[in-house]
Amino acid sequence: MDTHWLSAPADEVGAAMATVRRDSRPRWVPTRRQVLVHVNHCLILWYLCIAFMIIGVRVDSYQDGETTTGDIAGLTAIIAILAAWLFATYFLHRWAARPPSPRARLKDWRRDLTALANGFIPSPSSAATFSSIITPRSRGVREYPRFVAPGVEFGTLTHHRARSVTWHYIAVALPAPLPHLILDATSNNRRGSDLPVDVARSQRLSLEGDFDRWFHVYSPTAYGADALYVLTPDVMAALIDEASGYNVEIVDDALVFFSPAIVDFGSPAHWEAVDSVLTRVAPRILAKAFQYVDERVPGQEVPRALTALLAAREEPDVRWTPPTPRIGTDGRRLDVRDPNEGIAPVLGAIGWFALLAFLYAVPGIFAFAGFMSVIDGR
Repeated sequence: MDTHWLSAPADEVGAAMATVRRDSRPRWVPTRRQVLVHVNHCLILWYLCIAFMIIGVRVDSYQDGETTTGDIAGLTAIIAILAAWLFATYFLHRWAARPPSPRARLKDWRRDLTALANGFIPSPSSAATFSSIITPRSRGVREYPRFVAPGVEFGTLTHHRARSVTWHYIAVALPAPLPHLILDATSNNRRGSDLPVDVARSQRLSLEGDFDRWFHVYSPTAYGADALYVLTPDVMAALIDEASGYNVEIVDDALVFFSPAIVDFGSPAHWEAVDSVLTRVAPRILAKAFQYVDERVPGQEVPRALTALLAAREEPDVRWTPPTPRIGTDGRRLDVRDPNEGIAPVLGAIGWFALLAFLYAVPGIFAFAGFMSVIDGR
């Protein structure tokens, strides 16, 4: 990996980005300024709530509903402070709407130039771009940063479900589908498995050597031998040496490496780690996918070479095209349970709306009630 842009002088980085004319930060990724605007709005509501409730309680409970000169003066001061605050909020909005300064964007520019120098295009996505246990539903998925090349993508994926979950991932397209396979890296299992789904233990497959110390392998019950076809000794050695920090999933024609670790693409070490996976691990599995045929599927019992010879004998003038390979029904998916399905998403949605109500609706209602108590006073 060419990582010289990560340490190049700032003026060179700025000049290079000016020629590239690319900005990979999408509008749906909030900036710190935009977050500050939302915090400011919330504080305004709570300020009005506390201020009006103090005066309203004093008028109703201690002054028998009578408004004094001091109450009017306090109300005037509250409105004056609010006016000044709203005036400042206007400029805060304008400041937040401005694009980040070149200095603030320098880290993103270094990251994007490094990707471009290695043949990857920065391409963030507001939906899942591949199928995996870390993307059970495309909604609520954000992929940013995301770097794409033909047949490969990697970056950071955030899934907003019952709770926000972030993954560093590398996804590689396979030339043909393979049976569903999950490798749970033990290095990440500090308090049990960090997989986003629960896998039935009956599908656990024990392999030779000390591979079980590094990965827990799960394969469909009837496809244990097929898993051994993929996980040959050289593949297992490469996984231990280069990808021991990643969970691995093979599903349909996708090979996905994912880890809960937060990755800083401003560090050369993380680019080198991605390069190691893509050059030393993925090609070995791609070779297995290219050769694999599920003979359980009707029409795939005969080897491809023999099928091609028979077709050439029957129709010598017609070029034989191999059929699209398929995986048997029993091997397409492992038996897994998503703990975020069922009641969990409902409770998460209720909790989210309750939090919004507490931050915005509750202070707004009480501020209005306190204000009306002052207005209704005699």
